[in-house]
Amino acid sequence: MNSSIKNNFIVSVIIPCYNVENYINECVKSVVNQDYEFIELICIDNASTDNTYQKLTELKSKYSFKLFQCTLPGANNARNLGIEKSSGLWIQFLDADDILYPSKISHQVKLINNSKIDVDFIVASSFHKDLKCELKKINPSEDKFIGVLESNFGNTCSNLFKSKSLIKLKGWDVNLKSSQEYNLMFRMIQNKCEFILDLKPLTLIRERGFGQISFQNPKLKWNQYVDLRLDIINYLKKEESNYYLSNEIIIKQILFDIIRILIKYDEKRALFVYNKYLIDFKPKKSLSTGVLYLLIFNILGFKRTEKIKRFLNLN
Repeated sequence: MNSSIKNNFIVSVIIPCYNVENYINECVKSVVNQDYEFIELICIDNASTDNTYQKLTELKSKYSFKLFQCTLPGANNARNLGIEKSSGLWIQFLDADDILYPSKISHQVKLINNSKIDVDFIVASSFHKDLKCELKKINPSEDKFIGVLESNFGNTCSNLFKSKSLIKLKGWDVNLKSSQEYNLMFRMIQNKCEFILDLKPLTLIRERGFGQISFQNPKLKWNQYVDLRLDIINYLKKEESNYYLSNEIIIKQILFDIIRILIKYDEKRALFVYNKYLIDFKPKKSLSTGVLYLLIFNILGFKRTEKIKRFLNLN
């Protein structure tokens, strides 16, 4: 353990596990190999149908950690059970197919100890490995509202959370199948939780594809994704009106780009949102909206342009 850490406290690492027999060994080892001494590891088997639980029992006999079974479906139920069973002042959530680099927790403990504010959570950079095994560093937005709107405010595994702040918010929303982490972080922002940014990437996020909600039910994913963004926008209009007016064009562009995805899966809902929130908005060129699309849009409007886009494969 690094002697420069002034105040040592327990960090509980909570790993929800569902059908991850091929990943869990490396994930657990990444926790065991942390250079921070005061770690409580909690693994929650979430009714796996493969050999995950057997793997966990083998690992438990080798590394000695807490192991529980959660019969309620969904990672959020497993995470909440982990919070209930934890004793740490801080909580590190870790998906079973991701890994922590050895100094991840000690580094963030130092940030907490050196902070001049009473921190509730850390928003951190991470490395992402996609299905093509290409590695990319993702830095979080410095603007908390734009960050949660764009899904760029750290993530479940790179961030670190104070236990009492999570308990105050009653943990994760178990009714959500999508946007769970940004729902949690938005609720923390609403409750005036303090955060600090950590731009050192010490977490590896690996995209699996199969088994993820975005692959199982994209209509549900994108509807819940839009639901949260509308909640954020309505909150900003009511509680942060000056901020909203100063950033209205950026916010509406984000929403426009999102409903361009939603319309692929739920045309009726996408058109409803467009007519309610964006009817007078003039979109700009963005990563997902090209010049040709905008030329057609300015003549024919949103609905007709989207129909033409499907035939011409426009972006």
